[in-house]
Amino acid sequence: MSFTPIDPSAAWAGFTRMGWPTDHDPFFPNGGSAFIDTGAGQSLAFNDIHGTIFDLMSVDLAEYSTVVPDPVTVEFDGYREDGSMVTTNFTTDGIIDGIGPLADFQTFQFGQQFASLTRVEIPNSGWSLDNLVIRRNTPEPGTGALLLVGAVLVALGSSKRSCQ
Repeated sequence: MSFTPIDPSAAWAGFTRMGWPTDHDPFFPNGGSAFIDTGAGQSLAFNDIHGTIFDLMSVDLAEYSTVVPDPVTVEFDGYREDGSMVTTNFTTDGIIDGIGPLADFQTFQFGQQFASLTRVEIPNSGWSLDNLVIRRNTPEPGTGALLLVGAVLVALGSSKRSCQ
């Protein structure tokens, strides 16, 4: 996947990749792995690096930090290959204690409407994202391709019989 700011020219454009465990800060969520977060005014867009259509399956979300532990609503705008758009919102529980014993990240499931996407945008900020699960949609062979393969197989079968 390719991750970029929605508007790279905006003053606060961007997002941050937080690492774990080497550069983990106790003020940020503990997911046990590297994750992405956005501060004030930042945004995120992502798409498949090869342009493959994909489905969103699930994502782990947490609040931005222990300094701002309030629940946050995270909007996901999915753009489909047919030009239509789908939107959903997930709201975190407001429980974040960094390296403490509580689970900072929550898993949210996307519905079936988040299928056949070309890109996704998350326009709001103040959240942390980990374990984004997608399913790539590999195109099925078209009728023409199947007919071509069938013709080649028939031709190979005929040539073997004529050589005997």
